[in-house]
Amino acid sequence: MLDLGITLQEKMEDYHTKFLNELVPGEEISGEIVIGEFKAVPMGKREVAEFYLIITDHGNREKWVCELVTSYYPETDNIYGENGGVFYHFIDTLNHVINHTPKNWQENYSVNFSKFRQTVNENISLVTVKTVQSPNADAKTVNLEVMDVVINKKPRSSTALSIYDLAEEDPIILMAYAHLRNKGDRITSKNIRFELKTLFDDKNITEQAYQSALDKLKTIKET
Repeated sequence: MLDLGITLQEKMEDYHTKFLNELVPGEEISGEIVIGEFKAVPMGKREVAEFYLIITDHGNREKWVCELVTSYYPETDNIYGENGGVFYHFIDTLNHVINHTPKNWQENYSVNFSKFRQTVNENISLVTVKTVQSPNADAKTVNLEVMDVVINKKPRSSTALSIYDLAEEDPIILMAYAHLRNKGDRITSKNIRFELKTLFDDKNITEQAYQSALDKLKTIKET
């Protein structure tokens, strides 16, 4: 008999399943998160992306199935989160919890969907999400606020990281890196630290984000 990779499927009806339009403010779930593939759907002269965000609490047999709809730009594979919307609030609070950025860090979010999906599905083993009232009076659903995440523990590569590598991993270091490049200054650990201190003093980043970025800079060779 050939193994075709077929597994026994748990029936959705075995779980207490709620869809996004059934959730009310104040609910909470902790569980495995999966971001599904999106489907591009024409809407007028543009396209929107429809995809599912599914959170499953296997212990309590609970499941949230949340269909999200966002603007989509096929030339860049980017989806767009408008301030106040469900996707905006989810990505903003997820970034806040993982990368220690301030809440409402950007006015709106443009997110590469493929990278977003891969990062969440491969690196987050557990997420805690609660429902909150949307600031949009016309909203038909609640917003999803990320409260906590558990990141998969992966051994760091033995290859030494450069400042550029850290900037790709950490949005706070990337911010300092971009500021230095825009000013034409040398990209060194010392200059990055100075730029981070300026961002912190100007209240553009939180103390937690500042300290976290400094700790990450300690992993590279001083330049």
